[in-house]
Amino acid sequence: MFKFIFRSAMTGIPAPLSFTLPDLCVLQFQGADAVSFLHAQVSNDLEHLAADRACIAAYCTAKGRSLATMVLWREQNETVFALVRRDLSEALIKRLRMFVLRSKVTISLSELLVYGVADQSPTQAVWTLHRDGADTLIQAPGELDGLSRHWRIAAQQDASVQASEGRWESADILAGLPWIGAATQDLFIPQTLNLDLIDGINFKKGCYPGQEVVARSHYRGTIKRRMMTARTAVLDTAPQVQEGSDVFLRSSTDASAELVAAARIINLAWQTEQQRCYVLMEVVLADLAQGQFQLEQGQALELLPLPYALPELSSSDDTN
Repeated sequence: MFKFIFRSAMTGIPAPLSFTLPDLCVLQFQGADAVSFLHAQVSNDLEHLAADRACIAAYCTAKGRSLATMVLWREQNETVFALVRRDLSEALIKRLRMFVLRSKVTISLSELLVYGVADQSPTQAVWTLHRDGADTLIQAPGELDGLSRHWRIAAQQDASVQASEGRWESADILAGLPWIGAATQDLFIPQTLNLDLIDGINFKKGCYPGQEVVARSHYRGTIKRRMMTARTAVLDTAPQVQEGSDVFLRSSTDASAELVAAARIINLAWQTEQQRCYVLMEVVLADLAQGQFQLEQGQALELLPLPYALPELSSSDDTN
């Protein structure tokens, strides 16, 4: 299918793209104990996070189930910001406030705006942070149409941005970047979201909710489920599926073969331009060679390679 990319008429270089990302928002943690409070709540190390770095982390239940994934960064004035899914933000704030107790920290939904930018700027290490005037730019994983991706966190509205129409979200999926939303809370441990493979878990830090479960799975080598990327063929319309829905496995090419619920959708995006649905799904690794995955309405899913290796799969496995 023809792929349309904006290019400069003079240079042939793809023009910068800037998207609105209304599904994301920024939480603010303000106060003398903001860093220590949040460090004790999430799976990554905030106390040693450099000023020019962000990090990804999970916030979990005591049983190690992820209630949110978040991109975190620190400010000098006793402030930590967290980029999270908007649909769970109110519940997340309410829950975190329950654990403030005597800590000197206030938690609120900031008025900062979130944009996704893809441009020709030199690709930096993922999670590198720098400031452009009043805006904060964070290097996002992966690319979009060969362009470097970063989140722009801004105080002022940008009238020049365009709707993503699934382009930014499908790039997140191809980068193997999971976002827990309201429909997928309390379903996945951080390792099945591959957070241990994208520097989202610090196994040397102190305790946080779910830390024992996460550490046990890591040190005992009991990871049997992982997150995989897949896409549909070109379709006339977007499939009617939701995050948290089952993905089914057909064990043979026979149309009458039994369908078994074998995976669960973490994220999905309908890429309007390509007319494909992109999916992040949690699968049992042993099922990868057992048959054809498909959505509930019958659309077949093609497994795609992740940009990082899954240690549980052999190097000869072409799904790795």
